[in-house]
Amino acid sequence: MTVLTIALTSVLLTACSGAPFGSSPTHRAFEERLPGTWIKESGAATAALVLSENGKFKARNFPAALVCNKSSGGPELEACLSNPGSSSISASGTWSVLDEEQGMLELDSDGQLFSVAYRDFDGFSAKSFSLGFYSGTTDKPEPDFVFARR
Repeated sequence: MTVLTIALTSVLLTACSGAPFGSSPTHRAFEERLPGTWIKESGAATAALVLSENGKFKARNFPAALVCNKSSGGPELEACLSNPGSSSISASGTWSVLDEEQGMLELDSDGQLFSVAYRDFDGFSAKSFSLGFYSGTTDKPEPDFVFARR
C-alpha cells in the first residue's frame, strides 16, 4: 500500500509541475516547433509566414494592420512605404524567440521590428498551437489574426 501511495503521489506531483512524462511532441521546446509554413486564410488572399530553421522568415500577403502605420513614432518599414494604403504586404527578415515559456516570437525586417506573435493553443490539451497576432493591445481574449501550421 505504501509503494502505491508513493507512486501515485509521484505521478500527481509530476502532473502538477507540468513536467513531461515523455518526449512527446507536445513538450518539445517552442522554438523547435516554429520552423515551417504558417497560413491565415481569409477571402481570396492567403497570408503565409514561412519560418526557416536558420532564423530567417518570409511573409507574403501579411496583414498590413499588424505592421504599418504604427503609432510608436519610429520609421515605417520599406514594405509599408512601397505599398501605402495596402491591406497586405510582403517582406522578409529574421525571427527569434523573445520568451520561450510565454511563447513570444519576434519578427524583424530591415533592422526594425516587423511584428510579434504569441503562441495560441488550439485546445485545452495544448498538443498544437497557432501563432496569434494582435493589432494594438494584447488585452483581448483572442488575437486579431491567427496563423495555423500548414
